[in-house]
Amino acid sequence: MARRKAVALDVPGSQAEALTLVADYVTHDRRALELRLGYEVQIDRLKAMRDAELARITEEQAGRFARLKAWWEAGGKDLAGKHRSAELAGAKLGVRLTPPAVKFAKGVKAEDVIAWLKRAMWSKAPDLLRTKVELDKQAIIKCVVDSQGEEDLLAAHGVTVVQADEFFIDTQLDEGAIRTRFGAAQT
Repeated sequence: MARRKAVALDVPGSQAEALTLVADYVTHDRRALELRLGYEVQIDRLKAMRDAELARITEEQAGRFARLKAWWEAGGKDLAGKHRSAELAGAKLGVRLTPPAVKFAKGVKAEDVIAWLKRAMWSKAPDLLRTKVELDKQAIIKCVVDSQGEEDLLAAHGVTVVQADEFFIDTQLDEGAIRTRFGAAQT
């Protein structure tokens, strides 16, 4: 299999060329930000229009639902016969059981039930509790940073903390100011 060589970069040959390239980078970065924010503002407006229309429809549907529920309770359920639901105008109307849910009596908290189950001499008590164990990556990083040899122990088990230098360009664009400008321009 033939090796591919990377395309040679057109690297600036002088400080003047580098300054020109940085200016070009900033210009295009600003353009990309303005384009992204401009479309985000338009999308936000469309979402607001959608949400207003959906809220109106949802309110109307709630009224229809309440009216149909009252009708069902008043005698519409007779259409179902021995069943709990009936087909009507392309929809299924009726009653159904909700999924089971755990409910606590007034004033009882989950912590109280957990404490009771932990000390209960009931064979099923352990089956009603679960413990979630997960790796605390922030604690591992702190352990290695504050290390007194622990990083060797972690490394022996395949765990290391890595940091790398990376090149960056901060164009110092103020996203909030540009977002405000777009908001003001399109209102």
